[in-house]
Amino acid sequence: MTEQEAARWLLERDNFLVLTHVRPDGDTLGSAAALCLALQALGKTAWMMPNPGVTPDYPDYLDFQWAPEGYTPEHIVSVDIADEALFPEGYEAFVGKSELCIDHHGSNRRYAPNLCLDASASACGEIIYRICRLLGVMSEPIARALYVAITTDNGCFVYSSTTPESHRIAAELMEQGDFARRVNKHFFQTRGRKELKLQSMLIASMAFHREGQVAVCGLTLADKASVGATDADCSELASFCATIEGVRCAVFVRELTPGDFKLSVRADDTWINASSVCAHFGGGGHAAAAGASILAETLGEAMDAAYAAVERTLNAE
Repeated sequence: MTEQEAARWLLERDNFLVLTHVRPDGDTLGSAAALCLALQALGKTAWMMPNPGVTPDYPDYLDFQWAPEGYTPEHIVSVDIADEALFPEGYEAFVGKSELCIDHHGSNRRYAPNLCLDASASACGEIIYRICRLLGVMSEPIARALYVAITTDNGCFVYSSTTPESHRIAAELMEQGDFARRVNKHFFQTRGRKELKLQSMLIASMAFHREGQVAVCGLTLADKASVGATDADCSELASFCATIEGVRCAVFVRELTPGDFKLSVRADDTWINASSVCAHFGGGGHAAAAGASILAETLGEAMDAAYAAVERTLNAE
């Protein structure tokens, strides 16, 4: 489905519920909020399904449109969700119900009968932006939500996924209001003390391979608890590992619950495909950034499994 067809599909319907993915980031939340605001501006009913994983990073920067209790939608739309396995807890009733999926992940499982996919977009927010323009709707809250979506997913325009189109869209969004400096300061120029302590733990745990081109590091639940950290404090740690000189593939493993680990891979996609690494565990994402879940007895076992996947991927390419 093209963006024009997606816009037409939305115009012809009403009473929407928009879904976001587990451990929601700025792209899924910003895209969903912007789409709901745009549809509401057209006089339609559109709400976001509440997501239990929202961290304190976002409420001050996004106008969440949470569905009121008892709301019964007619149409389900998923944004930035490549696989129904990425639905959060509480979304079980929506498996097999998404009618439209708007996404930018090349690994999308095509679970919705209507898929609007642009794998060249640096963020799902870029696709939502173009759909909003096709719908003839734009405002300061919509622009701010889309700016959060795009900048958080392309690292404030430093990730390899960033394109000239990313900059053009951001420039147009900035014309809608004076929010860019505030957003940039919060998401990219501010580091909490807990996060700094976690960074020091990561450095201590780090193992280098292939003459320093691969860095593998991790955190346990006990590590996080020792500094009172939450998952919100861990959100940018994978990107931190990728900033180390000489590292072309950064592998970050963190324990979510006992025996359940989250794998985050950041890669120089001209050397290794991060999504291919994560595919060994049933995960995926983009060539430069991807994620998966690993079941293991210990952090060391999970880190070893993750590095083995890196080796298998390199040897296959």
